[in-house]
Amino acid sequence: MQKAKVASAPPAAEWAHPVFVGLGSNCGDRVAWLGRAVSALRACAEIAVLKLSSVYETMPVGLTAQPDFLNQVLELASGLAPRELLALLLSIENQLGRVRRQRWGPRNIDLDLLAYQRVDMQSEGLVVPHAELARRRFVLVPWCEIAPDFVVPRHQLTVAELLARCEDTSRVVKLAKA
Repeated sequence: MQKAKVASAPPAAEWAHPVFVGLGSNCGDRVAWLGRAVSALRACAEIAVLKLSSVYETMPVGLTAQPDFLNQVLELASGLAPRELLALLLSIENQLGRVRRQRWGPRNIDLDLLAYQRVDMQSEGLVVPHAELARRRFVLVPWCEIAPDFVVPRHQLTVAELLARCEDTSRVVKLAKA
């Protein structure tokens, strides 16, 4: 498990940018969990948080008999390769007490690597861009707020175009600017 390193220097010019991460929470103080995740990312020497979307309340997907989620998308620059970044995201989830009991089940925090520059890769344990993002309004709406013109690899469409074509009609309600 990779420990987060405390930031000591500004991001290097060669860091990967843009990198997008989705955050979600539907247990306890959902706003606080999102804030703790953002703080943990900001504390990492290999991460620079560049943009934060507003926070949105969204309906659960998959297992629908659970509380609504709060979701947010961040734009980062990172000195980590995609697999290293995924390991760091999972480490932050663990540090914040996430317990995986049930697929699509309730969780205090969820960090998903949505896209890493123009990388298009599929390997065991890592698919970039995220395999489900084109079918999830709860990802596309906040992402469109901060990067509507980002062209998502594999789809070769912008985030705004993916949102316009998304067949998901679930409720996504803006709560507040982060």
